[in-house]
Order: sequence, then structure tokens, then C-alpha cells
Amino acid sequence: MKEMPLDELVAEAIEQGKNEPNDDILDMFETLHDRLVRAQGMVAEEIARPRR
Repeated sequence: MKEMPLDELVAEAIEQGKNEPNDDILDMFETLHDRLVRAQGMVAEEIARPRR
């Protein structure tokens, strides 16, 4: 998990997307958003899971 922080990965994707056609970049950002929302949900579930 320490290879590249998630926020840096997202910032890099946004920077690279600045040179893409508008429709392509919107599709990429929608996919990225969906994946981040799923990942956030998984982390939230793990935090809420009872510990022994």
C-alpha cells in the first residue's frame, strides 16, 4: 500500500487526463469515481466490522 498513495495516483490520473478529449476523460473519471466509491465502501465495512 505504500508504493503510491491513493491521492497521488488520483492526482496523476487527473493530470494525464487534461490532454484527453473531453468525452474520453469524462468516461475515465466516471469509472475512477465508481471504483473509488466501491473502495470507500469496502474500507468503511472493514472499519465497522466487530473485532475480537
